[in-house]
Amino acid sequence: MPISKIILPPITQDMVVLTTSDYIQIIVGGIYAAALFYTVITFRRSKKLDQFTQTNIITSSWRDAEVELEKIPPGSEHDISRKQWVYRIFNDIEWLCFLINEKFISDRKIRKQFEPTLIEYYENMFLKYVSNDEKLAKRYPEFVKLYQVIKLQHSSQK
Repeated sequence: MPISKIILPPITQDMVVLTTSDYIQIIVGGIYAAALFYTVITFRRSKKLDQFTQTNIITSSWRDAEVELEKIPPGSEHDISRKQWVYRIFNDIEWLCFLINEKFISDRKIRKQFEPTLIEYYENMFLKYVSNDEKLAKRYPEFVKLYQVIKLQHSSQK
């Protein structure tokens, strides 16, 4: 059985005809591409703005609790009220750590900004105020988890 070959003549300029509707389709395609690009950029900016807003709300609450903690006079008779404010601070930190661990706050610059503060709070306040029973019960698991990740990263960079 012979194999036949079909040979087509080369396309010449006379053979390609673009009509007005073809030009309109090309222009509309370009407009759609530009609109899609703009939408992607807008969503990225919106996500970043949401992360900053969430972080700002948490840190504002955290700051307010620190101010109230500073108002408590020294002395063992005020330990209960001091501990209540410390736990409010830890709850704010726990929420921030949850958002970071679950990638709701994924901006690396935000995380880097908080790393020294989180280390300081863990090493100076968490270990001081949270009892061993509470540590064993894993009262603040997201805070502990993020602290361990940060410390591991810092030790591997050295």
